[in-house]
Amino acid sequence: MNEHFYAVILAGGGGTRLWPKSRKKTPKHLLKLYGKRTMVQQTYDRIKPLIPKERIYLITLENYVKDIKEQLPGLLEENIIAEPMSKNTALAMGLASTVIRKIDPMAVVVNLAADQLIEDEEAFCNTIELALGVAAADNHLVSIGIKPTFAHTGLGYIKTGQALKDYSTAKHFVYKCDGFKEKPDIETAQTFLNSGKYLWNANLYCWSVEALANAIAKHAPGLNRGLEQIFQSLDTKESKGVTQKVYEDAENVQIDVAVSERVNNLVVIPGDFGWNDVGDWKVIYDTKKKDENGNVVDGVEDLLVNINSEECLIQGNQKLIAVIGLKDIIVVDTKDAILICHKDKTQDVKKVIEKLKEEKMEEYL
Repeated sequence: MNEHFYAVILAGGGGTRLWPKSRKKTPKHLLKLYGKRTMVQQTYDRIKPLIPKERIYLITLENYVKDIKEQLPGLLEENIIAEPMSKNTALAMGLASTVIRKIDPMAVVVNLAADQLIEDEEAFCNTIELALGVAAADNHLVSIGIKPTFAHTGLGYIKTGQALKDYSTAKHFVYKCDGFKEKPDIETAQTFLNSGKYLWNANLYCWSVEALANAIAKHAPGLNRGLEQIFQSLDTKESKGVTQKVYEDAENVQIDVAVSERVNNLVVIPGDFGWNDVGDWKVIYDTKKKDENGNVVDGVEDLLVNINSEECLIQGNQKLIAVIGLKDIIVVDTKDAILICHKDKTQDVKKVIEKLKEEKMEEYL
């Protein structure tokens, strides 16, 4: 493996549609949603075979640094980058790349979200290895898009253009990016799926730190000024104060809007490794093993009384739960809150968060 290859795990907050499990204090990447390891632990485990721990970095909010250290004792403490506040992916990815550029100007970085489900880890690592190689070989920014399996309306899409034969392999094609499309309605999503030319945008990016710095300088001058101030302050006692000021002044913007949609050197690689953006409780239901009644039961296997209920998700918290005659219902019980909703309404859980904010019920957020 190339000695200039690095990984950055992005472990911000979020996960409001997985309330009441996911909270400000315990965002979804710190939860054990699949198995005995949390999602951030699984992300770290997944990349370790490809990148040595000395070159694995993680960026998170200051509030979560202690939790990250406890959950990832193998991660080097100096490789944890603390953000003073959340300002979206452009600044987070830009800051991580800037920190690594100071250490290794020839670095090539893969950015990994800490809250995504990957089922085929070998195929995932093979795709990442190809993407890193393409990013290292030329001045390309590389996005790994996901081959869509249905007409998803909750994700953005990337359109594939001309195939780049110099980089393609027997198993993977590399394409020029032919544009980004925002979250479509169901008819448009079905058209995208039928065409075979669109991929889900998973925010899985690889780039050299030099290529990203050049792209930000050209297309996001405000972001560039802030990152260059941070770059100059690194390894000085002013660094934390400079970073704080840059974050306070920075625009809250996604990397796609600030950079990806503007550049002409973005290429895309289709990924097919059982990817899922764990965005709401229906995704949890869809991706978990069902019992003979089509139910997903977590945490209350011995404390559940089920009478004629089917195709439900039931997550418990050591209390007896009885369900009678339910179908397609989500039940999530925690120590201080219970969510009950239809599977088709899980996107609306964010409205609960909005209502709690309006009512100033901060203790439940």
